[in-house]
Amino acid sequence: MVKRIIVKSVEEFEEMLQKKDIKISKAIVEVALQNIKSKKRFIPILEVHIQDEESIFDITLDRNNLVETLKQNLEIFEIHEEYEGCARIASAIKSLESRI
Repeated sequence: MVKRIIVKSVEEFEEMLQKKDIKISKAIVEVALQNIKSKKRFIPILEVHIQDEESIFDITLDRNNLVETLKQNLEIFEIHEEYEGCARIASAIKSLESRI
């Protein structure tokens, strides 16, 4: 299931990314973990609504980048001290890496 984020402007979204906003990271991780067993190559992750421009853009995750994406978000979870999430992410990474 795709997560929706509503922001006022593209700049606001870019700032959230630069500041490693936990809301974005949680959305990415939640959808990624729900799709670990999916056979789809591209997984829709985020639907970003830009209010100023009245536009929407979609962010997808290539399954080939799943482990890398989880590792990047693990760092963000650690920064925000979301340790339960860290444990879930670490377990998923370990499971995925053992399949390779």
